[in-house]
Amino acid sequence: MRFVNADGRAGLLVDGLVHDLNRISGGRVPAAPMDVVLDHWEEALDLHAAGAFDGGKPVDAVRLGPPVPSPRSVYAVGVNYRKHAAETGAAIGAIPPVFTKFPSSISGPFDPIVLPNGEGTTDWEAELAFVVGDGGRHIPAAQALDAVRGFMVAQDVSERFVQSAAGRQFSLGKSFDSFCPIGPAIVTVDELDDPLALRIRCLVNDEVMQDESTADMIIDVPHLVELLSSVMTLTAGDVCLTGTPAGVGMARSPQQYLRPGDVVSTEITGVGAMRNPCVAEVERRPSRPERGRRRRSRQ
Repeated sequence: MRFVNADGRAGLLVDGLVHDLNRISGGRVPAAPMDVVLDHWEEALDLHAAGAFDGGKPVDAVRLGPPVPSPRSVYAVGVNYRKHAAETGAAIGAIPPVFTKFPSSISGPFDPIVLPNGEGTTDWEAELAFVVGDGGRHIPAAQALDAVRGFMVAQDVSERFVQSAAGRQFSLGKSFDSFCPIGPAIVTVDELDDPLALRIRCLVNDEVMQDESTADMIIDVPHLVELLSSVMTLTAGDVCLTGTPAGVGMARSPQQYLRPGDVVSTEITGVGAMRNPCVAEVERRPSRPERGRRRRSRQ
């Protein structure tokens, strides 16, 4: 099954057509994508299995938003590809660095990446993401793929100066608004030939920057589920970005960072593709009444 957020409504993507889940279920399945991800996933699976859809909109005729628009938690794994560890000189430990991206950074698969003013070191990181299903604690790796809703394409966009200035606390530099594009769909494991060996690529302005197999991961998805659930209770709809392969801009010589007008394309075989244009941040200046209130509040 390929589950999408189409024009803000939950849908199934089948053969290039989007079918509205609320409509094809006769109202039994809610329209809000997050409600389906949290509480109505099995009903969506049943509808997909039944097939025989009529109608539907061409996928190019809808706006695809993030399939999980408001997750409780967004986990991200650092230094989880062998070649990426080598290019950055990072040591491979028994446990990988795990940080969070604040859920407010979530954006859609074709939404712009907003480059923060005054920084200039924004980097790309193509990643495979998984969405937690029923969740729980102490999920063994052997059962982990049964515990996920499916996979998505993701970008762990990173502002390197802010990231490094905060020491080992990565979250702030990775959580600017728009810094976590996800999508274009949640793809269930049964749709993939080998969910542990998927080709992942990142292109900037159609130039290939990253091109690797997820088989280069140091800790694969089942063992990441096992690791995370050994510490915290995973819940439905949680999102985890599983690390990036070699080829990030920070590790290049000379270093290369994103600029307004650049376009970041992220592709994972069988899962889908995203295309995110880079735009400059437009600084919002407070209106005159707001400025007055601010001055008075400091008196």
